[in-house]
Amino acid sequence: MSERRIDSGFTLMEVLIATAILGIVMAIVYGSFVQTRRVIGRTEAAVDGLRGIRAAFSRITNDVGMAFLSTNLPFNDNTFFVGTDDYEGGYPSDKIDFTSFSHILRDSDAKESDQMEVGYYLRKDFEGASVLMKREKNRIDVNPMYGGKTYELCEDIVGINFRYLDDGAWLESWDSRVTKKLPEAVEITIITKDSNGTERSLRTVTEIPLSGG
Repeated sequence: MSERRIDSGFTLMEVLIATAILGIVMAIVYGSFVQTRRVIGRTEAAVDGLRGIRAAFSRITNDVGMAFLSTNLPFNDNTFFVGTDDYEGGYPSDKIDFTSFSHILRDSDAKESDQMEVGYYLRKDFEGASVLMKREKNRIDVNPMYGGKTYELCEDIVGINFRYLDDGAWLESWDSRVTKKLPEAVEITIITKDSNGTERSLRTVTEIPLSGG
């Protein structure tokens, strides 16, 4: 009696079907991986953007909260608080300059005090995007609102608006050279736009203790 040989291998058709199924599964897995990475990337970018905005708010509120005007003449002419109302490209593009007690002395032997000039404004970068800038001058001189060092604070900001509280009314601009005083508080609004075109408006209010209001 002869033995029957049984082949236990796969046919060509079975191999082709298995390969096709494996390819489909791998395509699904890869697509899910790519989509997940995109979501993670957008989330990380959003978190980084919010972190930068929080840092910008922290710097602005700290400086504004320590704004002052000198009561000693004629030095009073060199201390100021000026807020300019402006628009550009359909968004608020305000500018603010003032004297503040927020200067941090890093060298005890430095011939400086805690007084400084501070300014915040938007500037276009080489790609045309708006960047929040800070100007600071460690010494108050006879040429206020000019000079000092400038550096970038935050990107992806399309608008910034300042309003100033005076006797219960919010004003769009302020000039201490006319009012002879500080505003009681400042409302700060920052408008951002992400890479998807989604806009977000963030707002805070900081009081000025030395306003006397």
